[in-house]
Amino acid sequence: MISVVAILVIASLGVGYLAGNVTQHTQTLTSTSVLISKQTITTTLTSQQTITSTITSTMFTGQPIPVTEIETANTTIGGLPSAFVINPNDSRIYITNLFSNNLTVVYTPGWSASPLISNITLPSRPNGIAIDYSTGTVYIAVTGGIEEVNGSTDQIVRELRLGLSGSLAYNPSTHILYGLSGNEYLSGSEGLQSLTAVDVRTGAVVANISLGYQAYGVALDPKKGMVFAVGCDTQGIVCNSMVSVVNGTDEALVATVRLGSEYGPSMAVDPETDVVYVSGEDQLVALNGTNGDIIFKANPLVCALDGMTVIPSSDQLVAVSGTGKGNYVLVYDGASGALVNMYSFPSGLQSVAFDSGTGEFYATQSGEFLSQLVSFPNAASTGSVDSALIGNGQGCLPP
Repeated sequence: MISVVAILVIASLGVGYLAGNVTQHTQTLTSTSVLISKQTITTTLTSQQTITSTITSTMFTGQPIPVTEIETANTTIGGLPSAFVINPNDSRIYITNLFSNNLTVVYTPGWSASPLISNITLPSRPNGIAIDYSTGTVYIAVTGGIEEVNGSTDQIVRELRLGLSGSLAYNPSTHILYGLSGNEYLSGSEGLQSLTAVDVRTGAVVANISLGYQAYGVALDPKKGMVFAVGCDTQGIVCNSMVSVVNGTDEALVATVRLGSEYGPSMAVDPETDVVYVSGEDQLVALNGTNGDIIFKANPLVCALDGMTVIPSSDQLVAVSGTGKGNYVLVYDGASGALVNMYSFPSGLQSVAFDSGTGEFYATQSGEFLSQLVSFPNAASTGSVDSALIGNGQGCLPP
């Protein structure tokens, strides 16, 4: 047999410590741990395959960064925000609302002094949104169709009569829009079980890929053209989370990965590293975006993550803390899953996004009566972490 070796290094740094996340393999048969010294622990995993991996990451302890002290803008947007997309080419942010037919548009230059906000009335409540960054066109899934919004005029210019639900993803290279199809009002095996690909130039369905479970999230790697779906293979009241990998060139199903989380997963894709991140109740999983192989599993130190996004330039994953701990934006090292930064908010968060053009975060939060869109800069340093505030990953449902 050949061994899988991962090295975990621990050393005192005064304000923190070095921590490593051990790479996990789904075919592991035995596991032994040996204390080498006060600084090094070697964990040997015996497997049928040959993989040697060393992951070392840095995680510090300290106080989360209060967003109220660093925010660059904060404006009331009304409603209950659910999802949003940023077009860095024309400084527009499009926000869907959970309980209304409005698509809110915020024009960001100079917005801290006098934000320009408009609302586009949609035929029904939106349940998915995607953007073509090259043209500024926005696609919004509503009941019975896809509304196409001109990003320059903020006017609805076309409707595609397609029954797509859940989140959307758009590939500008192929002009293909991806969404989920099925009956959104049914659950379990009768729900949204197909990933549907539509050519927006013609409105024609070019592929219908059966997934075999109830899916609700879609993401895309625009560089590789790979498409990903997440959802639940529901048995009773638990999720049993699933991930599918689809080749966007021939629309073929490449892999289906069973992660088994009892919580519904969130997902984000880093196109620079070809890594797909998927959340669970007490797990953060990194997958190879080409074949679906598990790169690592880490404990995110919180029960579930929501609204996940990435910072490709620094190989970091960003998410909103879930399960009642939703007042924090959490930043993780993308190579190991270690928690490296936290931002605290005065009220609950819905989602977060990163604008690579400005280097700023945008987050939507809701108070008792009002909702806000907040922007704040990405901290250059790391170490503002107190995992006790988010539960230290304790109290999650059993795996």
